[in-house]
Amino acid sequence: MKTSFHLVFRILTIALIAAAVSFSWACIERPMKVADPAPNVISDFSALQSTTRDVDLIFLVDTSRSMEDEQILLRQNFPNLVRVLKDISGGLPNLHLGTISPDLGTAPYNSAGCDRPNGDDGRFMKGAGNACVNPVNQNFVVDVEPRGCTIEKLTADGETTTCPSHDCAQANCEQAAFTDLEGTPSEPAGLVLAMDENGCPRCRNYSGESLEDVFSCMADLGIAGCGLESQLEAVYRAVTDRSGANEGFWRENAYLAIFIISDEDDCSVKNTEFYNPIGDINSTLGKLDNFRCTEFGVKCDESWQRVMPAGSMTYHNCAPREANDPLNMLQPVDRYTSMLRQLKDANMILVGAIVGPYGNQLTIGLDVTNYPKMEPSCGVAPNGADPAVRINAFVEEMLLDEDDVSWALTSICSGDYSAALVGLGNRIKEMVEVQCITTPLAGCPDPAAANGALPLTHLPSEDAGVCTPLCAVQDIDADGNVTEIPQCPVDYQGGHPAKRDQSLPVAKCFHVTFNPECAVPCPENSTLRGCDPVNTPWYGPSRGAEIIISRRADPTPGTRAKIACAGLPLTEKLCFDGKDNDVDGLIDGHDPDCSN
Repeated sequence: MKTSFHLVFRILTIALIAAAVSFSWACIERPMKVADPAPNVISDFSALQSTTRDVDLIFLVDTSRSMEDEQILLRQNFPNLVRVLKDISGGLPNLHLGTISPDLGTAPYNSAGCDRPNGDDGRFMKGAGNACVNPVNQNFVVDVEPRGCTIEKLTADGETTTCPSHDCAQANCEQAAFTDLEGTPSEPAGLVLAMDENGCPRCRNYSGESLEDVFSCMADLGIAGCGLESQLEAVYRAVTDRSGANEGFWRENAYLAIFIISDEDDCSVKNTEFYNPIGDINSTLGKLDNFRCTEFGVKCDESWQRVMPAGSMTYHNCAPREANDPLNMLQPVDRYTSMLRQLKDANMILVGAIVGPYGNQLTIGLDVTNYPKMEPSCGVAPNGADPAVRINAFVEEMLLDEDDVSWALTSICSGDYSAALVGLGNRIKEMVEVQCITTPLAGCPDPAAANGALPLTHLPSEDAGVCTPLCAVQDIDADGNVTEIPQCPVDYQGGHPAKRDQSLPVAKCFHVTFNPECAVPCPENSTLRGCDPVNTPWYGPSRGAEIIISRRADPTPGTRAKIACAGLPLTEKLCFDGKDNDVDGLIDGHDPDCSN
Protein backbone atom coordinates (compact mmCIF):
# COMPACT_ATOMS: atom_id res chain seq x y z
CA MET A 1 0.00 0.00 0.00
CA LYS A 2 1.31 3.45 -0.87
CA THR A 3 0.12 6.06 1.63
CA SER A 4 0.84 9.76 1.94
CA PHE A 5 3.06 10.13 4.97
CA HIS A 6 2.13 13.81 5.19
CA LEU A 7 -1.53 12.83 5.65
CA VAL A 8 -0.53 10.90 8.75
CA PHE A 9 1.31 13.97 10.03
CA ARG A 10 -1.67 16.23 9.31
CA ILE A 11 -4.05 14.03 11.28
CA LEU A 12 -1.57 13.81 14.15
CA THR A 13 -1.02 17.57 14.10
CA ILE A 14 -4.75 18.34 14.26
CA ALA A 15 -5.12 15.99 17.21
CA LEU A 16 -2.28 17.66 19.05
CA ILE A 17 -3.60 21.17 18.42
CA ALA A 18 -7.02 20.12 19.66
CA ALA A 19 -5.39 18.93 22.86
CA ALA A 20 -3.64 22.32 23.16
CA VAL A 21 -0.22 20.74 23.23
CA SER A 22 2.69 22.98 22.33
CA PHE A 23 5.35 20.97 20.54
CA SER A 24 8.07 20.86 17.96
CA TRP A 25 8.55 18.01 15.56
CA ALA A 26 11.36 15.79 16.72
CA CYS A 27 13.55 13.88 14.36
CA ILE A 28 16.05 11.13 14.81
CA GLU A 29 19.44 11.35 13.26
CA ARG A 30 22.35 9.02 12.63
CA PRO A 31 24.97 9.83 13.74
CA MET A 32 23.64 11.68 16.78
CA LYS A 33 24.37 15.36 17.01
CA VAL A 34 23.39 18.16 19.36
CA ALA A 35 20.45 20.11 18.00
CA ASP A 36 20.16 23.87 17.71
CA PRO A 37 18.22 25.06 20.76
CA ALA A 38 15.89 27.21 18.66
CA PRO A 39 12.38 25.97 19.57
CA ASN A 40 9.50 24.72 17.46
CA VAL A 41 11.25 23.66 14.27
CA ILE A 42 9.19 21.41 12.02
CA SER A 43 11.37 18.84 10.30
CA ASP A 44 10.83 15.69 8.30
CA PHE A 45 13.27 12.79 8.59
CA SER A 46 13.86 9.81 6.33
CA ALA A 47 16.82 7.48 6.60
CA LEU A 48 17.77 3.91 5.93
CA GLN A 49 16.46 2.03 8.93
CA SER A 50 19.34 0.64 10.93
CA THR A 51 17.58 -2.67 11.42
CA THR A 52 20.74 -4.71 11.39
CA ARG A 53 24.18 -4.79 12.94
CA ASP A 54 25.34 -7.32 10.35
CA VAL A 55 28.38 -6.29 8.28
CA ASP A 56 29.94 -8.36 5.47
CA LEU A 57 33.47 -7.06 4.90
CA ILE A 58 35.64 -8.12 1.95
CA PHE A 59 39.30 -7.20 1.51
CA LEU A 60 40.80 -7.75 -1.93
CA VAL A 61 44.58 -7.99 -1.56
CA ASP A 62 46.84 -7.83 -4.62
CA THR A 63 49.18 -10.83 -4.79
CA SER A 64 51.59 -9.63 -7.47
CA ARG A 65 55.36 -9.67 -6.88
CA SER A 66 55.59 -5.97 -6.01
CA MET A 67 53.06 -6.12 -3.14
CA GLU A 68 55.08 -7.58 -0.26
CA ASP A 69 55.62 -4.29 1.62
CA GLU A 70 52.05 -3.14 1.02
CA GLN A 71 50.61 -6.38 2.39
CA ILE A 72 52.69 -5.91 5.53
CA LEU A 73 51.43 -2.33 5.91
CA LEU A 74 47.83 -3.50 5.57
CA ARG A 75 48.26 -6.11 8.28
CA GLN A 76 49.99 -3.62 10.57
CA ASN A 77 47.22 -1.04 10.15
CA PHE A 78 44.23 -3.40 10.38
CA PRO A 79 43.97 -3.01 14.21
CA ASN A 80 42.99 0.63 13.61
CA LEU A 81 39.84 -0.58 11.85
CA VAL A 82 39.05 -3.11 14.58
CA ARG A 83 39.43 -0.46 17.27
CA VAL A 84 36.77 1.71 15.61
CA LEU A 85 34.41 -1.23 15.12
CA LYS A 86 34.72 -2.25 18.76
CA ASP A 87 33.96 1.33 19.83
CA ILE A 88 30.56 1.21 18.13
CA SER A 89 27.69 1.54 20.57
CA GLY A 90 26.78 -2.03 21.49
CA GLY A 91 30.22 -3.35 20.62
CA LEU A 92 31.63 -5.10 17.56
CA PRO A 93 28.98 -5.58 14.83
CA ASN A 94 27.95 -9.03 13.66
CA LEU A 95 30.91 -9.49 11.38
CA HIS A 96 31.73 -11.66 8.39
CA LEU A 97 35.28 -10.92 7.20
CA GLY A 98 36.94 -12.42 4.15
CA THR A 99 40.02 -11.91 1.98
CA ILE A 100 40.28 -12.56 -1.76
CA SER A 101 42.93 -12.04 -4.42
CA PRO A 102 42.64 -10.50 -7.92
CA ASP A 103 44.18 -13.61 -9.53
CA LEU A 104 41.70 -15.17 -11.98
CA GLY A 105 44.30 -16.72 -14.27
CA THR A 106 44.46 -16.20 -18.04
CA ALA A 107 42.43 -19.14 -19.34
CA PRO A 108 42.32 -20.49 -22.00
CA TYR A 109 45.98 -19.46 -22.32
CA ASN A 110 48.79 -20.23 -19.91
CA SER A 111 51.01 -17.25 -19.20
CA ALA A 112 54.02 -16.93 -16.94
CA GLY A 113 52.79 -16.69 -13.34
CA CYS A 114 49.20 -17.12 -14.51
CA ASP A 115 49.15 -20.83 -15.29
CA ARG A 116 46.24 -21.82 -13.02
CA PRO A 117 43.13 -21.76 -15.27
CA ASN A 118 40.93 -19.65 -12.98
CA GLY A 119 43.50 -18.50 -10.44
CA ASP A 120 41.89 -18.04 -7.03
CA ASP A 121 38.50 -17.50 -8.72
CA GLY A 122 37.18 -14.95 -6.22
CA ARG A 123 37.22 -17.53 -3.41
CA PHE A 124 37.81 -16.53 0.19
CA MET A 125 41.24 -17.58 1.37
CA LYS A 126 42.92 -18.27 4.70
CA GLY A 127 46.29 -16.88 3.69
CA ALA A 128 48.56 -18.21 0.96
CA GLY A 129 47.62 -21.82 0.26
CA ASN A 130 44.84 -21.58 2.88
CA ALA A 131 47.51 -22.33 5.48
CA CYS A 132 46.04 -20.38 8.43
CA VAL A 133 44.75 -22.38 11.39
CA ASN A 134 41.87 -19.94 11.88
CA PRO A 135 39.08 -19.57 11.01
CA VAL A 136 37.70 -23.11 11.40
CA ASN A 137 35.09 -24.68 9.08
CA GLN A 138 34.95 -21.60 6.84
CA ASN A 139 37.51 -19.60 4.86
CA PHE A 140 36.14 -16.37 6.31
CA VAL A 141 35.73 -15.03 9.84
CA VAL A 142 32.38 -15.21 11.61
CA ASP A 143 32.17 -13.14 14.82
CA VAL A 144 28.57 -12.42 15.83
CA GLU A 145 26.40 -11.97 18.91
CA PRO A 146 24.51 -15.02 20.20
CA ARG A 147 20.83 -15.11 19.31
CA GLY A 148 17.92 -15.67 21.66
CA CYS A 149 19.53 -14.68 24.97
CA THR A 150 19.72 -11.55 27.11
CA ILE A 151 22.91 -9.48 27.27
CA GLU A 152 23.28 -6.56 29.65
CA LYS A 153 25.42 -3.87 28.05
CA LEU A 154 26.96 -0.77 29.56
CA THR A 155 28.61 2.01 27.58
CA ALA A 156 30.21 4.81 29.55
CA ASP A 157 30.87 8.07 27.74
CA GLY A 158 33.76 7.58 25.33
CA GLU A 159 34.44 4.02 26.49
CA THR A 160 34.02 0.58 24.96
CA THR A 161 30.82 -1.35 25.62
CA THR A 162 31.08 -3.90 28.44
CA CYS A 163 28.70 -6.71 29.40
CA PRO A 164 28.29 -7.15 33.18
CA SER A 165 25.94 -10.12 32.75
CA HIS A 166 24.25 -12.38 30.21
CA ASP A 167 22.41 -15.69 30.07
CA CYS A 168 23.83 -16.92 26.75
CA ALA A 169 24.86 -20.55 26.29
CA GLN A 170 26.34 -22.64 23.48
CA ALA A 171 22.81 -23.31 22.24
CA ASN A 172 22.55 -19.62 21.37
CA CYS A 173 25.41 -20.09 18.90
CA GLU A 174 23.96 -23.13 17.17
CA GLN A 175 22.69 -22.65 13.64
CA ALA A 176 19.11 -23.17 14.83
CA ALA A 177 19.36 -19.97 16.88
CA PHE A 178 20.08 -18.02 13.67
CA THR A 179 17.33 -19.62 11.60
CA ASP A 180 14.38 -17.43 10.60
CA LEU A 181 10.70 -18.34 10.45
CA GLU A 182 11.13 -19.61 6.89
CA GLY A 183 13.89 -21.99 7.95
CA THR A 184 16.77 -20.02 6.43
CA PRO A 185 19.89 -19.69 8.60
CA SER A 186 21.88 -16.45 8.55
CA GLU A 187 24.97 -18.00 10.11
CA PRO A 188 26.89 -21.21 9.36
CA ALA A 189 26.99 -24.23 11.64
CA GLY A 190 29.84 -24.91 14.03
CA LEU A 191 30.13 -21.55 15.80
CA VAL A 192 31.45 -21.65 19.36
CA LEU A 193 30.45 -19.44 22.29
CA ALA A 194 33.33 -17.21 23.43
CA MET A 195 33.80 -14.11 25.58
CA ASP A 196 35.50 -11.02 24.23
CA GLU A 197 37.88 -8.86 26.26
CA ASN A 198 34.95 -6.84 27.63
CA GLY A 199 32.98 -9.80 28.93
CA CYS A 200 30.53 -9.78 26.01
CA PRO A 201 29.45 -13.14 24.56
CA ARG A 202 30.23 -13.84 20.91
CA CYS A 203 29.72 -16.74 18.52
CA ARG A 204 32.93 -17.35 16.58
CA ASN A 205 34.58 -19.74 14.17
CA TYR A 206 38.07 -18.97 15.47
CA SER A 207 39.81 -19.41 18.81
CA GLY A 208 43.17 -18.93 20.48
CA GLU A 209 43.87 -15.73 18.52
CA SER A 210 42.57 -12.19 18.39
CA LEU A 211 40.55 -10.98 15.43
CA GLU A 212 43.54 -8.85 14.45
CA ASP A 213 45.87 -11.85 14.45
CA VAL A 214 43.44 -13.98 12.46
CA PHE A 215 43.16 -11.29 9.79
CA SER A 216 46.92 -10.84 9.71
CA CYS A 217 47.31 -14.47 8.67
CA MET A 218 44.38 -14.40 6.24
CA ALA A 219 45.65 -11.27 4.48
CA ASP A 220 49.13 -12.74 4.01
CA LEU A 221 48.23 -14.05 0.56
CA GLY A 222 51.78 -14.08 -0.76
CA ILE A 223 53.23 -12.47 -3.89
CA ALA A 224 53.06 -15.32 -6.40
CA GLY A 225 49.81 -14.24 -8.04
CA CYS A 226 49.08 -13.46 -11.68
CA GLY A 227 50.43 -10.08 -12.81
CA LEU A 228 47.33 -9.38 -14.91
CA GLU A 229 45.01 -8.54 -12.03
CA SER A 230 41.21 -8.73 -12.27
CA GLN A 231 40.24 -6.85 -9.11
CA LEU A 232 36.66 -5.96 -10.06
CA GLU A 233 35.81 -9.34 -11.56
CA ALA A 234 37.19 -11.08 -8.46
CA VAL A 235 34.84 -8.98 -6.31
CA TYR A 236 31.99 -9.88 -8.67
CA ARG A 237 32.65 -13.59 -8.24
CA ALA A 238 33.06 -13.30 -4.48
CA VAL A 239 29.58 -11.83 -4.00
CA THR A 240 27.70 -13.73 -6.71
CA ASP A 241 29.17 -17.24 -6.44
CA ARG A 242 28.11 -18.43 -3.00
CA SER A 243 29.25 -22.03 -3.25
CA GLY A 244 32.33 -23.82 -1.97
CA ALA A 245 34.64 -21.62 0.09
CA ASN A 246 32.18 -18.71 -0.20
CA GLU A 247 29.13 -20.58 1.10
CA GLY A 248 27.55 -18.87 4.09
CA PHE A 249 29.37 -15.55 3.76
CA TRP A 250 26.63 -13.54 2.06
CA ARG A 251 23.76 -12.25 4.21
CA GLU A 252 20.85 -10.59 2.43
CA ASN A 253 20.25 -7.92 5.07
CA ALA A 254 23.86 -7.19 5.98
CA TYR A 255 25.77 -4.06 5.09
CA LEU A 256 28.42 -4.84 2.48
CA ALA A 257 31.88 -3.23 2.60
CA ILE A 258 34.49 -3.88 -0.10
CA PHE A 259 38.07 -2.66 0.18
CA ILE A 260 40.72 -3.07 -2.55
CA ILE A 261 44.49 -2.89 -1.98
CA SER A 262 46.49 -3.01 -5.21
CA ASP A 263 49.39 -1.29 -6.96
CA GLU A 264 48.01 -1.89 -10.46
CA ASP A 265 44.76 -1.02 -12.22
CA ASP A 266 41.94 -3.44 -12.89
CA CYS A 267 42.26 -5.70 -15.94
CA SER A 268 38.99 -7.66 -15.80
CA VAL A 269 38.76 -9.21 -19.25
CA LYS A 270 35.58 -9.48 -21.31
CA ASN A 271 37.08 -11.26 -24.33
CA THR A 272 39.48 -14.07 -23.38
CA GLU A 273 41.36 -13.64 -26.67
CA PHE A 274 42.85 -10.72 -24.80
CA TYR A 275 45.12 -13.28 -23.08
CA ASN A 276 46.64 -14.56 -26.34
CA PRO A 277 50.38 -14.37 -25.60
CA ILE A 278 51.34 -14.05 -29.25
CA GLY A 279 51.89 -10.45 -30.24
CA ASP A 280 54.39 -7.67 -30.74
CA ILE A 281 54.43 -3.93 -31.25
CA ASN A 282 52.92 -4.27 -34.72
CA SER A 283 50.19 -6.82 -33.99
CA THR A 284 46.59 -5.94 -33.24
CA LEU A 285 46.80 -6.70 -29.53
CA GLY A 286 50.44 -5.87 -29.05
CA LYS A 287 52.55 -7.57 -26.41
CA LEU A 288 50.78 -9.33 -23.51
CA ASP A 289 51.57 -7.11 -20.55
CA ASN A 290 49.92 -4.42 -18.45
CA PHE A 291 49.95 -1.85 -21.26
CA ARG A 292 47.52 -4.09 -23.14
CA CYS A 293 45.12 -3.62 -20.19
CA THR A 294 45.48 0.15 -20.48
CA GLU A 295 45.24 0.32 -24.27
CA PHE A 296 42.07 -1.76 -24.50
CA GLY A 297 40.46 -0.75 -21.20
CA VAL A 298 41.10 3.00 -20.89
CA LYS A 299 40.41 5.90 -23.26
CA CYS A 300 42.03 9.36 -23.08
CA ASP A 301 41.82 12.58 -25.08
CA GLU A 302 44.85 11.42 -27.08
CA SER A 303 45.00 8.15 -29.02
CA TRP A 304 47.39 5.53 -27.70
CA GLN A 305 50.78 5.41 -29.42
CA ARG A 306 53.05 2.37 -29.29
CA VAL A 307 55.89 4.12 -31.12
CA MET A 308 57.11 7.19 -29.23
CA PRO A 309 60.21 8.86 -30.72
CA ALA A 310 60.43 11.17 -27.71
CA GLY A 311 60.52 8.18 -25.36
CA SER A 312 57.35 9.09 -23.47
CA MET A 313 53.93 10.65 -23.89
CA THR A 314 51.39 12.15 -21.49
CA TYR A 315 47.68 11.42 -21.82
CA HIS A 316 44.83 13.47 -20.35
CA ASN A 317 41.24 13.02 -19.14
CA CYS A 318 41.47 9.25 -19.12
CA ALA A 319 38.47 7.11 -18.21
CA PRO A 320 37.37 3.47 -18.55
CA ARG A 321 36.24 2.51 -22.03
CA GLU A 322 32.48 2.14 -22.35
CA ALA A 323 30.78 -1.15 -23.22
CA ASN A 324 29.96 0.04 -26.75
CA ASP A 325 33.53 1.14 -27.50
CA PRO A 326 34.73 -1.12 -30.36
CA LEU A 327 38.25 -1.17 -28.90
CA ASN A 328 37.11 -2.22 -25.43
CA MET A 329 38.23 -5.72 -24.42
CA LEU A 330 37.68 -5.33 -20.67
CA GLN A 331 34.46 -5.59 -18.74
CA PRO A 332 32.83 -2.15 -18.45
CA VAL A 333 33.02 -0.70 -14.94
CA ASP A 334 29.25 -0.31 -14.80
CA ARG A 335 28.97 -4.11 -14.88
CA TYR A 336 30.22 -4.04 -11.30
CA THR A 337 28.44 -0.95 -9.99
CA SER A 338 25.15 -2.17 -11.47
CA MET A 339 25.66 -5.64 -10.03
CA LEU A 340 26.18 -4.32 -6.51
CA ARG A 341 23.16 -2.02 -6.70
CA GLN A 342 20.99 -4.87 -7.91
CA LEU A 343 22.07 -7.00 -4.97
CA LYS A 344 21.64 -4.33 -2.28
CA ASP A 345 20.30 -0.86 -1.72
CA ALA A 346 23.09 1.60 -2.48
CA ASN A 347 22.89 2.91 1.11
CA MET A 348 23.96 -0.51 2.37
CA ILE A 349 27.20 -0.61 0.35
CA LEU A 350 30.61 0.85 1.14
CA VAL A 351 33.61 0.70 -1.18
CA GLY A 352 37.14 1.98 -0.85
CA ALA A 353 40.59 1.38 -2.25
CA ILE A 354 44.26 1.87 -1.50
CA VAL A 355 45.68 2.15 -5.01
CA GLY A 356 47.88 4.17 -7.33
CA PRO A 357 46.49 7.73 -7.46
CA TYR A 358 45.10 9.12 -10.70
CA GLY A 359 45.24 12.90 -11.17
CA ASN A 360 43.59 13.30 -14.59
CA GLN A 361 46.68 12.43 -16.57
CA LEU A 362 49.05 9.53 -16.99
CA THR A 363 52.41 9.08 -18.64
CA ILE A 364 53.56 6.22 -20.83
CA GLY A 365 57.27 5.56 -21.20
CA LEU A 366 59.27 2.72 -22.75
CA ASP A 367 60.58 -0.49 -21.22
CA VAL A 368 63.98 -2.01 -22.03
CA THR A 369 62.57 -3.45 -25.28
CA ASN A 370 61.21 -0.03 -26.32
CA TYR A 371 57.65 -1.19 -25.74
CA PRO A 372 55.14 1.15 -24.03
CA LYS A 373 55.08 0.93 -20.25
CA MET A 374 52.99 2.87 -17.73
CA GLU A 375 54.98 5.26 -15.58
CA PRO A 376 54.06 4.99 -11.88
CA SER A 377 51.83 7.70 -10.45
CA CYS A 378 53.55 7.27 -7.09
CA GLY A 379 56.75 5.60 -5.99
CA VAL A 380 59.67 4.72 -8.24
CA ALA A 381 59.72 2.07 -10.96
CA PRO A 382 59.85 -0.89 -10.87
CA ASN A 383 58.19 -0.80 -7.43
CA GLY A 384 55.88 2.17 -7.95
CA ALA A 385 52.12 2.01 -8.46
CA ASP A 386 50.25 2.45 -11.72
CA PRO A 387 47.43 5.04 -11.79
CA ALA A 388 44.24 3.08 -11.09
CA VAL A 389 41.89 4.72 -13.61
CA ARG A 390 39.29 1.94 -13.60
CA ILE A 391 39.35 1.28 -9.86
CA ASN A 392 39.11 5.01 -9.15
CA ALA A 393 36.06 5.22 -11.42
CA PHE A 394 34.46 2.24 -9.67
CA VAL A 395 34.96 3.71 -6.19
CA GLU A 396 33.84 7.21 -7.16
CA GLU A 397 30.67 5.85 -8.78
CA MET A 398 29.74 3.93 -5.61
CA LEU A 399 30.38 6.74 -3.12
CA LEU A 400 27.26 8.31 -1.64
CA ASP A 401 29.09 11.20 0.00
CA GLU A 402 31.83 13.05 -1.86
CA ASP A 403 33.58 13.71 1.46
CA ASP A 404 34.31 9.97 1.65
CA VAL A 405 36.98 10.42 -1.03
CA SER A 406 39.35 11.48 1.76
CA TRP A 407 39.55 7.88 3.00
CA ALA A 408 37.98 5.82 0.20
CA LEU A 409 40.73 6.63 -2.32
CA THR A 410 44.11 6.47 -0.61
CA SER A 411 47.52 6.36 -2.27
CA ILE A 412 49.16 2.99 -1.86
CA CYS A 413 52.48 4.82 -1.60
CA SER A 414 51.39 6.78 1.48
CA GLY A 415 53.23 4.48 3.88
CA ASP A 416 50.38 4.69 6.39
CA TYR A 417 46.98 3.15 5.76
CA SER A 418 45.47 4.02 9.13
CA ALA A 419 43.43 6.99 7.85
CA ALA A 420 41.82 4.83 5.16
CA LEU A 421 40.95 2.02 7.58
CA VAL A 422 39.73 4.38 10.30
CA GLY A 423 37.59 6.15 7.69
CA LEU A 424 36.09 2.83 6.65
CA GLY A 425 35.40 1.97 10.28
CA ASN A 426 33.74 5.30 10.97
CA ARG A 427 31.40 4.90 8.00
CA ILE A 428 30.45 1.41 9.19
CA LYS A 429 29.87 2.92 12.62
CA GLU A 430 27.50 5.51 11.16
CA MET A 431 25.54 2.73 9.47
CA VAL A 432 24.97 0.53 12.50
CA GLU A 433 25.00 3.11 15.30
CA VAL A 434 21.97 3.62 17.53
CA GLN A 435 19.24 6.05 16.46
CA CYS A 436 18.85 8.85 18.96
CA ILE A 437 15.97 11.31 19.18
CA THR A 438 17.49 14.73 19.61
CA THR A 439 14.44 16.64 20.89
CA PRO A 440 12.40 16.08 24.09
CA LEU A 441 9.40 13.92 23.30
CA ALA A 442 5.78 14.83 23.95
CA GLY A 443 4.33 11.95 25.94
CA CYS A 444 7.76 10.75 27.07
CA PRO A 445 9.46 13.72 28.76
CA ASP A 446 11.98 11.68 30.79
CA PRO A 447 12.98 8.45 28.99
CA ALA A 448 15.56 7.71 31.68
CA ALA A 449 13.03 7.68 34.52
CA ALA A 450 10.47 5.82 32.40
CA ASN A 451 13.00 3.05 31.78
CA GLY A 452 14.25 2.64 35.34
CA ALA A 453 17.33 4.88 35.18
CA LEU A 454 18.07 7.99 37.23
CA PRO A 455 15.72 10.80 36.16
CA LEU A 456 17.08 13.55 33.94
CA THR A 457 14.28 15.98 34.84
CA HIS A 458 12.68 17.37 38.00
CA LEU A 459 9.26 15.95 37.15
CA PRO A 460 7.23 14.10 39.79
CA SER A 461 7.80 10.36 39.49
CA GLU A 462 4.26 9.72 38.28
CA ASP A 463 4.84 12.07 35.34
CA ALA A 464 8.46 11.14 34.66
CA GLY A 465 7.55 7.46 34.50
CA VAL A 466 5.17 7.89 31.56
CA CYS A 467 6.45 7.10 28.07
CA THR A 468 3.70 7.07 25.44
CA PRO A 469 5.33 9.07 22.64
CA LEU A 470 3.21 10.51 19.84
CA CYS A 471 5.07 9.07 16.87
CA ALA A 472 4.16 8.09 13.33
CA VAL A 473 6.42 5.27 12.14
CA GLN A 474 6.37 3.60 8.73
CA ASP A 475 8.40 1.12 6.72
CA ILE A 476 9.02 2.13 3.11
CA ASP A 477 10.49 -0.67 1.01
CA ALA A 478 12.70 -0.29 -2.05
CA ASP A 479 9.61 -0.15 -4.31
CA GLY A 480 7.98 2.62 -2.29
CA ASN A 481 5.38 0.41 -0.60
CA VAL A 482 4.42 1.75 2.83
CA THR A 483 3.35 -0.14 5.95
CA GLU A 484 2.48 1.39 9.32
CA ILE A 485 4.40 0.30 12.42
CA PRO A 486 2.45 0.41 15.71
CA GLN A 487 3.86 0.99 19.18
CA CYS A 488 4.84 -2.24 20.93
CA PRO A 489 2.17 -3.66 23.27
CA VAL A 490 3.01 -2.97 26.91
CA ASP A 491 1.86 -6.43 27.97
CA TYR A 492 4.69 -8.10 26.03
CA GLN A 493 8.24 -7.83 27.40
CA GLY A 494 7.19 -4.68 29.23
CA GLY A 495 6.73 -2.93 25.91
CA HIS A 496 10.45 -3.27 25.11
CA PRO A 497 11.07 -6.42 23.05
CA ALA A 498 14.39 -7.13 21.37
CA LYS A 499 15.07 -5.97 17.82
CA ARG A 500 14.64 -9.59 16.67
CA ASP A 501 11.94 -11.57 18.43
CA GLN A 502 10.23 -14.43 16.62
CA SER A 503 7.56 -14.56 19.36
CA LEU A 504 6.56 -10.94 18.87
CA PRO A 505 2.72 -10.75 18.94
CA VAL A 506 2.77 -8.40 15.94
CA ALA A 507 4.94 -8.49 12.83
CA LYS A 508 6.80 -5.35 13.91
CA CYS A 509 6.43 -2.53 16.38
CA PHE A 510 8.39 0.41 17.77
CA HIS A 511 9.25 1.50 21.27
CA VAL A 512 11.26 4.25 22.91
CA THR A 513 13.93 3.34 25.42
CA PHE A 514 16.68 5.16 27.29
CA ASN A 515 20.23 4.96 25.97
CA PRO A 516 22.93 6.89 27.87
CA GLU A 517 24.77 7.48 24.59
CA CYS A 518 21.77 9.49 23.41
CA ALA A 519 21.98 11.81 26.43
CA VAL A 520 24.61 14.38 25.52
CA PRO A 521 26.10 16.23 28.50
CA CYS A 522 26.18 20.00 28.38
CA PRO A 523 29.51 21.24 27.04
CA GLU A 524 31.87 22.45 29.74
CA ASN A 525 31.23 26.11 30.67
CA SER A 526 28.25 26.04 28.32
CA THR A 527 26.19 29.16 27.69
CA LEU A 528 23.60 27.23 25.69
CA ARG A 529 20.01 27.68 26.76
CA GLY A 530 18.80 24.55 28.49
CA CYS A 531 22.21 23.79 29.97
CA ASP A 532 23.24 24.30 33.55
CA PRO A 533 26.22 22.35 34.92
CA VAL A 534 24.57 21.90 38.34
CA ASN A 535 20.82 21.82 37.93
CA THR A 536 20.37 20.56 34.36
CA PRO A 537 23.58 18.85 33.25
CA TRP A 538 21.90 17.34 30.19
CA TYR A 539 21.50 19.46 27.11
CA GLY A 540 17.77 19.91 26.49
CA PRO A 541 17.43 18.19 23.10
CA SER A 542 19.02 14.95 24.31
CA ARG A 543 17.15 13.35 27.16
CA GLY A 544 18.47 9.95 26.15
CA ALA A 545 15.61 8.69 23.98
CA GLU A 546 16.43 5.99 21.45
CA ILE A 547 13.79 4.63 19.11
CA ILE A 548 13.88 0.90 18.39
CA ILE A 549 11.90 -1.08 15.84
CA SER A 550 11.37 -4.69 16.87
CA ARG A 551 10.58 -7.31 14.24
CA ARG A 552 9.80 -10.98 13.90
CA ALA A 553 11.96 -11.14 10.78
CA ASP A 554 14.36 -8.96 8.83
CA PRO A 555 12.76 -6.42 6.50
CA THR A 556 13.38 -6.68 2.79
CA PRO A 557 16.74 -5.22 1.71
CA GLY A 558 16.65 -1.48 1.13
CA THR A 559 13.76 -0.84 3.53
CA ARG A 560 13.73 2.61 5.10
CA ALA A 561 11.98 3.75 8.23
CA LYS A 562 10.10 7.04 8.17
CA ILE A 563 9.82 8.34 11.71
CA ALA A 564 8.36 11.56 13.09
CA CYS A 565 7.45 12.30 16.68
CA ALA A 566 5.71 15.19 18.41
CA GLY A 567 8.31 17.04 20.42
CA LEU A 568 8.44 19.50 23.27
CA PRO A 569 9.97 22.98 23.26
CA LEU A 570 13.70 22.71 23.76
CA THR A 571 13.72 25.34 26.51
CA GLU A 572 11.36 27.22 28.83
CA LYS A 573 9.84 29.38 26.08
CA LEU A 574 8.17 31.94 28.33
CA CYS A 575 9.51 32.76 31.77
CA PHE A 576 6.36 34.44 33.09
CA ASP A 577 3.39 32.29 32.02
CA GLY A 578 3.27 29.98 35.04
CA LYS A 579 3.73 26.91 32.82
CA ASP A 580 6.41 24.26 32.51
CA ASN A 581 6.86 24.77 28.76
CA ASP A 582 9.63 22.22 28.23
CA VAL A 583 8.16 19.69 30.72
CA ASP A 584 11.30 19.26 32.81
CA GLY A 585 9.61 19.87 36.17
CA LEU A 586 10.80 23.47 36.53
CA ILE A 587 8.54 26.47 35.93
CA ASP A 588 9.49 29.97 34.81
CA GLY A 589 12.20 31.49 37.00
CA HIS A 590 12.89 28.16 38.70
CA ASP A 591 14.14 26.84 35.36
CA PRO A 592 17.80 27.70 34.62
CA ASP A 593 16.67 28.43 31.06
CA CYS A 594 15.23 31.68 32.38
CA SER A 595 18.47 32.76 34.01
CA ASN A 596 20.62 32.59 30.87
